[in-house]
Amino acid sequence: MTSLETSTFVIYDEVVEFSHAYQPIVDLSKREIYAYESLVRGPRGESPAHIFNEIPRSSRTAFELQNRAASIRRAMSLRAEPFRLSLNFSISCLISGTEIRQESIDSILEAGASFNNLIIEITEADVIHGVAGLSEAINALRALGATIAIDDFGAGYAGMNSLIEINPDILKLDMFLIRGIEQSGTRQAAVRALFSLAEDLGIDLIAEGVETQAELNFLRDLGVELYQGYLIAKPGFNQLPHITWPD
Repeated sequence: MTSLETSTFVIYDEVVEFSHAYQPIVDLSKREIYAYESLVRGPRGESPAHIFNEIPRSSRTAFELQNRAASIRRAMSLRAEPFRLSLNFSISCLISGTEIRQESIDSILEAGASFNNLIIEITEADVIHGVAGLSEAINALRALGATIAIDDFGAGYAGMNSLIEINPDILKLDMFLIRGIEQSGTRQAAVRALFSLAEDLGIDLIAEGVETQAELNFLRDLGVELYQGYLIAKPGFNQLPHITWPD
């Protein structure tokens, strides 16, 4: 494996290394790149959970801010023209009390990002626990120009609650709903309902984790236009990955 360009986070004199990967989200109807999602990995490709387990809970917000800023700078170095970048944020990193953390805003701006080109992903699981002032803070981020997405939608037990609380611009369907959908009537019914709901509310729907042509064929016949997954492109580390445009 080619060596990865890494960043470091120092905590209690211990150095935690991490790298950045980028995976495209594509609009197949237009054959265009919709955005790139930034993914954090260890220096040898370890999962985000592996990295976060090395960091004390009290230092995770600082790590998250440094990581996101480094990811923005790295992404900008890989492509000359501006493009939409999708970043995962924990709610605790975005909100302090009932207000946006100013340090989060500052770190994004100092890294050179424009909020108009930024998609902020919040997981459905994070919303379930409930945070006072969440909807107000989300609206403030949207007022800055950010696009708001709920990630892993359909993975938890409070999907409708999170949808109402956040009023997102984007829903990213959890890959559990996508896997083998062409053979599962239950998954098909669930995704049809969510697709119809997203259409009614004017929300963009992204199918995550699409790995097979059969999955893609069903989703495309349903009318889904936005996709992310290994069938399209694996995450790229030292460069933005090559995209395979399915037939």
